[in-house]
Amino acid sequence: MRTFIIIILLGWSCLTLHAQYFGQNKPSYKKFDFQLYKTPHFEIYHYFNNDDLVKQLGRQAEKWYYYHQQVLLDTFQTRNPLIFYSNHADFQQTTAVSSRIDVGTGGVTEGMKRRVVMPVAFTKAQTDHVLGHELVHAFQYHTLTSNSDVNLMAINNIPLWMIEGMAEYLSLGTANSQTSIWMRDALINNKFPSLEQMTRSYRYSPYRYGHAFWAFIAHQYGEQYIPRLFKATAQHGYQQAIGDVLMLSDDSLSVIWKQSLKEHLLNNQADSTLTIIGERLISKKNSGRYNLNPSISPNGKYVVYLSERDVYDIDLFLADSQSGDVISRLYTASSHDEIDAINYLETSGTWSPDSRFFAFIAFKQGVSSCQVYDLQKKQITHEIQIEGQDEISWPAWSPVNNTIAFAALKEGNSDIIVYNFDEGTYKNITNNSYSCIQPSWTDNGQFIYFVTDKDVSAQQNKQKGLNLAKVSVENSQISYYSTFDGAKNLNPTATSNAEEVLFLSDRDGRRNLYLLNTTSSEIFQITHYPTGIIGLTDYSPALTIAADTLLYTMLWNGEYSILKTSLQHVLRNKELIEAPIADLSASRLLPHSVIPSQVETNLYFNRQPHSLQPDSFFNARIQNRFKLDYVGNASAGVMTGRFGTGMAGSIEAMFSDVLGKNMLYTALSINGEIYDFGGQIAYISQRKRVKLGIGLSHIPYRTGTYQYQTDTLSDGTTSRSLNYLFRRTFEDKLSIFTFIPINKTKRFELGASYAFYNYRIERIKDVRSYSQIYSADKERIPAPDGFGTGILDAAYVIDNAKMGLASPVEGKRLRIQVEHYLHKLQMQTLLVDFRRYIFIKPYSLAFRLYHYGRYGKDSDSERMSELFLGSPWFIRGYDMGSFYGDESTNASTISMNQLIGTRLLVSNLEWRIPFTGPKEIAWISSGLLFSELALFLDAGVSWNKHSYPVARLTTNNSTQRIPVFSGGLAYRINLFGAIILEPYYAFPFHQNQMKKGEFGLNIFAGW
Repeated sequence: MRTFIIIILLGWSCLTLHAQYFGQNKPSYKKFDFQLYKTPHFEIYHYFNNDDLVKQLGRQAEKWYYYHQQVLLDTFQTRNPLIFYSNHADFQQTTAVSSRIDVGTGGVTEGMKRRVVMPVAFTKAQTDHVLGHELVHAFQYHTLTSNSDVNLMAINNIPLWMIEGMAEYLSLGTANSQTSIWMRDALINNKFPSLEQMTRSYRYSPYRYGHAFWAFIAHQYGEQYIPRLFKATAQHGYQQAIGDVLMLSDDSLSVIWKQSLKEHLLNNQADSTLTIIGERLISKKNSGRYNLNPSISPNGKYVVYLSERDVYDIDLFLADSQSGDVISRLYTASSHDEIDAINYLETSGTWSPDSRFFAFIAFKQGVSSCQVYDLQKKQITHEIQIEGQDEISWPAWSPVNNTIAFAALKEGNSDIIVYNFDEGTYKNITNNSYSCIQPSWTDNGQFIYFVTDKDVSAQQNKQKGLNLAKVSVENSQISYYSTFDGAKNLNPTATSNAEEVLFLSDRDGRRNLYLLNTTSSEIFQITHYPTGIIGLTDYSPALTIAADTLLYTMLWNGEYSILKTSLQHVLRNKELIEAPIADLSASRLLPHSVIPSQVETNLYFNRQPHSLQPDSFFNARIQNRFKLDYVGNASAGVMTGRFGTGMAGSIEAMFSDVLGKNMLYTALSINGEIYDFGGQIAYISQRKRVKLGIGLSHIPYRTGTYQYQTDTLSDGTTSRSLNYLFRRTFEDKLSIFTFIPINKTKRFELGASYAFYNYRIERIKDVRSYSQIYSADKERIPAPDGFGTGILDAAYVIDNAKMGLASPVEGKRLRIQVEHYLHKLQMQTLLVDFRRYIFIKPYSLAFRLYHYGRYGKDSDSERMSELFLGSPWFIRGYDMGSFYGDESTNASTISMNQLIGTRLLVSNLEWRIPFTGPKEIAWISSGLLFSELALFLDAGVSWNKHSYPVARLTTNNSTQRIPVFSGGLAYRINLFGAIILEPYYAFPFHQNQMKKGEFGLNIFAGW
């Protein structure tokens, strides 16, 4: 009689190549027809129709190469690929980078091919900066791959703040108001971190603090120390590198760095004594740490803002503008999964004049669109897509009619357009070669203020900035205004006085509120904050007004709060600025150094590279050559255990062409003896929305079965012994597959394959116990004949779940999959896996209903291994136990047959508790260790064609299958995002009895 079975499925990572079991899709909607343009050091891949834009990007790339080469002392031996997209929605669909791209990602540089992938931005300055930033990463990767002392994996030795901070410093220099504001805030509030804190905690922006660090190194030691320290860190880590290169401990350097910044940045009376104007309407007390991009309704009753209030994502909230209490959540990724993402970084929403509708920018189906939310119906009722424009942003609803103004991007140039909501038509009202962004209507609806990069100053050899302008909606006549030359003058907000406009400026290295009288050209300063009225970036909207009510976001103590005041109140303290001059030196992180700066010299004079011949810029034909993208899971070893000695190891590699349209995947693995060797090779075409692939694999599956066997001896007596059977099933498969993404959260999967199965069975006789045996003779015994079969499979997948510390916390997952075997096996399989997660801040309630079954004539064939309900990913506490025996109503044992079958029905319920992690949600605050506790209840039943499930708790009939249960506590530990361990303690319950607790371990994220 069969009494025990263990199923061991090899961890075969390449099987996931066909399609993820769950997981959200990378947006894929368009086919891009790329062209190739070559410069002396770059291959530029693009699909622009504007040749001038391509040439401009080529010149910018060569300029940054010239700049970075002088500091990093490195030279590219081959042209570096640059892949440009015309907008962010297209950029999110790139096949050159396999990971999904967030809205806040301005560009990506990958390591093996050093491909820089990025979209053009709404302003030329933004595009230029991102390009300069990403090319620093290209130099960093080149340094690692061309240095014999290190390799690409040495990037793991370098803290993120070093990597991103270097890119920021080399592309921005020392003078940057955004970084200086962050540093000043940390210094004033005594929250300035040490280098160790920056390395260990996620709370410190690697861009801002890393930028300040490298600016300090350049100021204190000289820019020649930048490549030295970077290379030494790659070899030995930052702590030893600082000691070797700078002859200091990292703690000492932290102290000197902090003191240097403090002496320079805290030199204004406002830095130590300030009065905050207004009341904190929305702050950490009633929302999150980052409350951004407010938009107040025209009637002054409501405010919509963005926040990570619910910790795991940035969502859109509707709040009462009097109390700040949240009324509802207008958008979250799990409730609006038809939207790929909302554009939260540098744009806010806008209200209809009657305060009923709220419009915001989102990416949907690969297009930048405006979603219109109806507060009465509590749903999105309209969608605006502008044909002929690559991207739209900064919506502004006219206060007098159904016209919405947008900043619209096309072929690298942005203009202000006005869209007639009723007629569905639009008009370009700026239509020039300058960048035009951030429209704001006057109260009468006749004019729109906006921001432009047009130079309106008569000064020569000055830094370019952003200025204000006003355009007539009727005749497109534009008036330009000079405010603070060279500064970033942003976020124009019209007041009830048509001659006056509020705006924000960093003219003194901070970010304060100003008022411009467009008739008299007088400028008044209204606030005097040491940090400022600011969002996540320079371009993020931070100001909104309705009648006399003014809301603004302020950075203070590392948090963003929304403050409320009246316009009348803030104007009481306005001060006329006699000489409107921008003091750009005030935005410097450190004073000018006696050590010359190549970076600042280049940036100030905007130097261009020399000796670039015109014929070195030319169009060329794209050649699709496979190159290595990734090598992973490289491991090897020898093991010894219960069933003898064996080997374990694996390696996988990914190859693709430069655009990622064609991918080649290979993998090899062994786990046990030489028979347990397997491999796979697969090719995937990503040229179109429908992804196609073909794969060839040899995969071994191993099962272990304990059996009692009765033998007749020579004297006529019988002997009963415990044997262990090794059963190997070898699958050789040729498969064709496709996956069709509907949107970010839904997809279809289809496949057809032909597989040949053969078997090897070995036996260890007379096993005395279940404990380990290190040497035992195995004998090979007859196995079933091999057979081949064709298989058709199809699946529908939904996944809009939000991931928490170690498992999903909100949303749902569903997978419905069927398989049909064509011959040799007359069988079909059905899989239904539904999971629901309900977030009850900070906890989560998780539910799963799972069914897998084989149906048809051969569903119970001995050719297929049976399924084990007691696997710890189904029901915990049953993979081991002393309670296995015969079925008996009165006994304390249960037969293993109760947990073996060809059909399973499982249900799980968990209460998930953040244990260590962010202090906003976790019981124990930790910036390094993320973990959660889970109280669980598991239940399930298994059966086959010769048995049936019954709704009873006890049985002594082997054909009746009763449900088994377990409950207990699990602890999931997220090891730096690489692996999740789940030790658990489960109390099995069956035959109407609770059993003693059983320890166990799972090695994957919570379901």
